[in-house]
Amino acid sequence: MQKTYTVNSKLLPAGFPREFDAHIYFESASLTKAEHLRDEAIRMFEGKKVFVGEMIPEAIGPHPVPMFEINFPKEHFTEVVLWLMHERGDLSVLVHELTGDDLYDHTQAAMWLGPAVELKYDRFK
Repeated sequence: MQKTYTVNSKLLPAGFPREFDAHIYFESASLTKAEHLRDEAIRMFEGKKVFVGEMIPEAIGPHPVPMFEINFPKEHFTEVVLWLMHERGDLSVLVHELTGDDLYDHTQAAMWLGPAVELKYDRFK
C-alpha cells in the first residue's frame, strides 16, 4: 500500500487550482537545507494559493529520494519558480504541469532546476 501525505499538515482544499507541482529533493546530508527551504516557502507564500507539503522522508512513487512538494496554480508559476531558482541552493527541483497524464507531466511537461534526479518512470505504467 502506498503512503499518502498531506500538504501543510492538512489536505488541499476542495477546488484548489493545483495546476503545477514542484518536487524539492534532498538526501540526509541536505536535510537541514531542505527543512529550512520548506519553512521559508511557507512564510514566503503565506496567504497565497500556494501549498507547501510536508517532508516526505523516503522514496515514494517515481521519486527515488526524499522530497517535499510545493503545489500552485498557473497564476503563481513565475513567482514560485523564480523563488525556487534563487533559494534552492544545491537542491534539485523538478517543476511540472499537472495534466492528469503522470508520465507526460514528469517528462515532456517538466523542467529541472539543478541536476536532474533519475525518476522511476516504470511506476507510471
